[in-house]
Amino acid sequence: MKKKLLCIYICTLLIIPLFAATVSANEPPTIPNITGPSSGKQGDELEYTFVSTDPDGDDISYCIQWGCSDPEICVGPFPSGEEQSKSHVYADGDYTIKIKARDTNGAESDWGTFEVSVPKCKIFNPFLLFLENHPHMFPLLQQLLGL
Repeated sequence: MKKKLLCIYICTLLIIPLFAATVSANEPPTIPNITGPSSGKQGDELEYTFVSTDPDGDDISYCIQWGCSDPEICVGPFPSGEEQSKSHVYADGDYTIKIKARDTNGAESDWGTFEVSVPKCKIFNPFLLFLENHPHMFPLLQQLLGL
């Protein structure tokens, strides 16, 4: 009987700490902060910087949607809190960049967003600029061309 009680006592000492220990949950990284130009010219390469921190100190990967027909890309992992940069070239239009952070244990942040506007290129015509700067020439040209 003493051996049985001693065994129960020893098992209790070994098992209770296992139940008493708390398992910390994996916290997701913060929503990425995105900085860069909010507008640009069609065809120009625009660079954006983004950063997130993980409360657990885990390394972070980033998934980026450029807001156009390009597929989502994921890069990393990188150390928590270390700024990263990526560039993209846009056609004319308005776009919403979306970036989320994922730690090495699979926890994901919500999407961070950033708005970008790329206006249509204006066609430069020196002849029209000349007429705009010399309005008295237009009637003369009309007479010469018989319009």
